[in-house]
Amino acid sequence: MTIRSALHAPALLVLLSSCALADSIPITFASSLLNANPGQTVTFSATIANPLATIVFLNADNVNIAAPLTVDDTKFVLNTPAFLAPGQSVTAPIFDVKVPLGTPAGLYSGKFTVLGGSTPSELSNLGSAIFAVAVPVPEPHSLILLLTGTVVFLLGRRRVSN
Repeated sequence: MTIRSALHAPALLVLLSSCALADSIPITFASSLLNANPGQTVTFSATIANPLATIVFLNADNVNIAAPLTVDDTKFVLNTPAFLAPGQSVTAPIFDVKVPLGTPAGLYSGKFTVLGGSTPSELSNLGSAIFAVAVPVPEPHSLILLLTGTVVFLLGRRRVSN
């Protein structure tokens, strides 16, 4: 081994150890598809496990979903530990998805990623999982019932005012 090779060996070991952790933490949603009507918020729960032989720090997360839906990942910070010991897992609510009023019907997909590593400051991709929110098409019968109720209510108010 040359002196130059000996100097690069520690850097190679650090690089290989961080690559070994990449995408190594399984994330399993209790349900990866939730239904929500416009104006509702749904909560995704998941199990995050550490199958490795070393401690893994859960330093951050990244969640994205198709617009106009929005995500609040405060529950990840509140409900997951700072690290998972070998063989340890945690099951908890990890983020909320809000469906704004006026959202068109459709399937909105997203991706949840846990960032961390073997140190409290590392931000490698530890694992990812895909999820989706289905916004159903309103049923015509429900709309007719709502309109009929509104008309009856307005006629009743008009009759009382006279």
